[in-house]
Amino acid sequence: MATEGALLDCLAACYRLDLDAAEYVRHVVEQASPVFDRGLGVIAYTYDARDRERPSIDHFATSKRFDPRWLPPYYAAVEAAGHAGPPYPTGFRAWSHLPCGQASAVAEMRSFLPLFAHLGGSRDTFAVNALDASGQGLWLGAPLPSTTRIAADRITLFTRFSAHLTAALRLRRNAVTSKPRPAAILSPKGALLHANGDEEVVGAREALRRATVAFDQARTKKMRADVERATRRWRPLVVSRWSLLDEFDTDGQRFVVAVENAPPTPPPCKGLSEREHQVMTQAHLGHADKVIGYELGLSTSTVRVLIHRATKKLGAPTRREALARFEALTKERGDEEPER
Repeated sequence: MATEGALLDCLAACYRLDLDAAEYVRHVVEQASPVFDRGLGVIAYTYDARDRERPSIDHFATSKRFDPRWLPPYYAAVEAAGHAGPPYPTGFRAWSHLPCGQASAVAEMRSFLPLFAHLGGSRDTFAVNALDASGQGLWLGAPLPSTTRIAADRITLFTRFSAHLTAALRLRRNAVTSKPRPAAILSPKGALLHANGDEEVVGAREALRRATVAFDQARTKKMRADVERATRRWRPLVVSRWSLLDEFDTDGQRFVVAVENAPPTPPPCKGLSEREHQVMTQAHLGHADKVIGYELGLSTSTVRVLIHRATKKLGAPTRREALARFEALTKERGDEEPER
């Protein structure tokens, strides 16, 4: 899979807020093709898994090299094998916790490998999954001609891509009714030009400066030759609260705006701080500490400290038990909330 430069283009394309839902999925497929396509095309769909027992596909698109005639026999084979077909996302329970992965490397997906032959004779598939606690996501995948294992450094890159895609989808949901209102406006060099009266923005001035500089440098010609470094520095969120976007005034002058884009969380557990609640929510999605740090714009060590504190506050002896108690408590509080 080619990644140099093209991955950064694809990542930037995810942040398009001006397209409707169907156009957006087609746009993502088009931009992802140079990165993902291994000769058999690319598929993408948005899905709604707020009811995790009955998730459903919303908008679906394929690239030009993917032959849609492959789909009916594939779905027929899926159903014949005892799995749910459309509009259910195939294999959802097996991959819903993964930001990205290769089917042959996921034990629960191996029974699907013979079925992939209907997709142009493929033997495997690789996919990115963008899903947060909202229960709404986007799956982007490509059939593979062989089961050759994708290198660990590629998995790291595509996990970062998944984090950006998740943040971009959240921005799009928030922008349905109105354009995101900037919490701060910065110069491309990181100077804070306007803070919109938010004391937390002023307090995070240095973090915003560093993030803006990284955001600006990630798209330079020099960084395009080092996509690992570019994606490592350009993160989806700054201190788990703001995403950065380009903006131009009427004279064409460029600014960077920080817009509110904190990840959704279930009803809060009493005693946990907002940040502890955020990291526990991401951990409950099945994400590793390093991935959570990247998603939220925090260091991995900070994530570990926050999870340790949350585990103690929940009175749990282990992380696994803490996550079980977190799930039970948030579900209980969710059930107590009155209907709106």
